[in-house]
Amino acid sequence: MFIKPFRVKSNILVTGSERKRLKQRAQSQFAASESSPLAELFGNKCKVCVVKIVTHGECQVTVYTSDKRPIFFELDSKLIPTVYTLWACPDMVPEFTTHPAVLPKLANGADLMIPGVVRRGNDMKSWGNYRKDDIVAVNLTSNRAAVGVGLLAHSSDDLYMCGGHGIAVRMMHVFGDKLWGMEPSVCQQVPLMGAIQAVPKLDDEFPPLGSPGPEVAKEQQPSVKEVTEKLADVDVNGELEAEVEGNDPDDEFEEESQPDPDKLIKGAFLNAIKLQGKKMALPILTSTFYPQYVQPELPEGIEMKRSSYKKVGTFLKEMAKEGLIQIKEEKKGIEKIVSINLEHPDVLSFYPYKMKKPEDPEAGTADQSASTPLLLTKMVEMYAVNEATEKLFGSVGVAVGKALDETQVRNYIKDYVGRNKLIDPQSKMVTPDDTLRAICGGSETTLYSVPEVIEHVLRNMTSTFEMRSQKGPVTKGGKRSIIHLTTATRSGNKKVTLISNLEDYGVNVAEFAKAVKLGAAASTSMAEVPGTKGEQLLVQGNHIKFVYDLLTGTYQIPKACITGLEFAKEQKKKKKK
Repeated sequence: MFIKPFRVKSNILVTGSERKRLKQRAQSQFAASESSPLAELFGNKCKVCVVKIVTHGECQVTVYTSDKRPIFFELDSKLIPTVYTLWACPDMVPEFTTHPAVLPKLANGADLMIPGVVRRGNDMKSWGNYRKDDIVAVNLTSNRAAVGVGLLAHSSDDLYMCGGHGIAVRMMHVFGDKLWGMEPSVCQQVPLMGAIQAVPKLDDEFPPLGSPGPEVAKEQQPSVKEVTEKLADVDVNGELEAEVEGNDPDDEFEEESQPDPDKLIKGAFLNAIKLQGKKMALPILTSTFYPQYVQPELPEGIEMKRSSYKKVGTFLKEMAKEGLIQIKEEKKGIEKIVSINLEHPDVLSFYPYKMKKPEDPEAGTADQSASTPLLLTKMVEMYAVNEATEKLFGSVGVAVGKALDETQVRNYIKDYVGRNKLIDPQSKMVTPDDTLRAICGGSETTLYSVPEVIEHVLRNMTSTFEMRSQKGPVTKGGKRSIIHLTTATRSGNKKVTLISNLEDYGVNVAEFAKAVKLGAAASTSMAEVPGTKGEQLLVQGNHIKFVYDLLTGTYQIPKACITGLEFAKEQKKKKKK
């Protein structure tokens, strides 16, 4: 319903009495008490507003916001909560669960179909006891937090009798749509509320239409038995007893939580000379070599003073004793590295990693959003660190609950494999240690390729999604559209500027209009053009030059994709004194 942009007709701050009536109406509809989190959305310090909007399908909708964040929208005299409200009140409405791969389809405007619903069983009770057009939330198997809200297309009895086909939920609002991004300054990502475990199906239940029969299920049982037999062969108690006898658990935990700085510094040194040893201009000052080549390869928080070397000079002299480099003292206190031994066994057996100093993903996202704040956002699949992968990512400083994209996960794994020297130089396969073996499975002799290790880790992480700003303008497939800048005359001989085809370049028209309104000090409005798709942005006055500079500068749209600069207002020439 809010996949495409909508128009805002009015935005009015409600009075105290209206706020109280709205609060009572919401509590009555959703059977909430005064102490529930729902009451906090209408607190005395919150600015509650009524926003009248017109959707792309010319449907008039009333949206209620609290501190600029949409909390409810009204449709057919019924209050429907947004995802922000469902995150604050998870038990407000019934939940329907689907797979993470379905969310991008819902974000493109699709409804939730019956085959995409993950149920707890196959009987009629698994559909609950709901009526048609009841409000339901949609969440994922990997995260209980709601990612959408909609209305039931059928009653529970009809859903059971549909035979596994048809629409289950008519989606009204989805995470990432225009209602979610109504005010970019208060947008929030999906919080992690724990995974949903599906209840195993019972054999005596009546299978749904289209599901495999009992004979197919019996054919799949031997594979389960084989896995059970393999798990039974593992002597878990014996391994635990050996660990308890050999080491103190507290000491072992401290060693794992605090990596050895000496090994990390030497690993950064080997990685620097492995990747850039041939490109270095020798001789090079030791005071230049370490900060320029070694220090960028160190993880955050690792310093030389925390190691046993204490000083950079002591560390480099130790590397020289091992035969990795050759240092020559030209003058007292001035030392230079004159040669690097790239044939040293430690260098040859070291597996380099291309990831330099890890950056904060949130900081990168914030910088990216700040550089292109007016571009439309896109949905990115993320992977959150959970208990199963806590030990792996804890060694590189990533805490539980931190969401990473696929590229960041891949870089962290390559970094972990390289630092721990898990790559076999001959076969180029990964020999997993205890941490990776707990994730990938297999015996002590099982080898994996790097892509296989990455796939196992991603499969064990919690899948979630985030909305991020796009790095640059994105054009639709096919012939590239041209942004047309023209001028026209309205009643009273007033000049106006018309801008078209902004949406084809991923430009958020509402935010663009706000930037033009503030920068050019002119009013703006949207106008439909008969016979064309989309809408034109109308700006009072001739502001062709300002709009052109805004598109080419802030949005980085090529100049060849913009026409109409010749209609710009001629600037007055300054008189020579």
